[in-house]
Amino acid sequence: MSKKGTPKRQRFRCILAHLPLLGMLLAGCSREPPPVVADLHFPVAVLFSNSSAIRYDNAADLGVMPVQLVINSKFPPILIDSQFNILTLQKLSSIHGGLWLMVHPSGNTEVAFDLKRAPKSGLDAARSAMRAQLDMQDWRTDLDQRRTTLATQTTLPGMLTLLQDAAE
Repeated sequence: MSKKGTPKRQRFRCILAHLPLLGMLLAGCSREPPPVVADLHFPVAVLFSNSSAIRYDNAADLGVMPVQLVINSKFPPILIDSQFNILTLQKLSSIHGGLWLMVHPSGNTEVAFDLKRAPKSGLDAARSAMRAQLDMQDWRTDLDQRRTTLATQTTLPGMLTLLQDAAE
């Protein structure tokens, strides 16, 4: 037998010698953790599929939403935070059961959801999402003026005001 040991032992030593390298490679492949509410910069805007847009000033506010918007949302709502990070509210649901929701059809409900990062974030992506939301508000008589103003807005509250205030 040689000084270095059997071929099995040599392979084992080779594997042990390369474990730190393997660990570094695997660590480099790790995914970014999913976003959580604590990561958000408030206030945030939530854009629902029916053209509604709501401002939430803190995490507690974000945990309560109108029943009708929660149960009638066709697509996961879009959330835009104050630094123009864009996420979607996946699996948005009331924490209450169907009977409670039937008894309280026009109130507010505590909600649960999973945050998922959108493919694009930033000021231009936020303006684009807000523009799409504004375009759904076809009852407005001043849409062209609002679109022009939206293109110059650089704050989330400024953009949201254009979606929420009454038509002139």
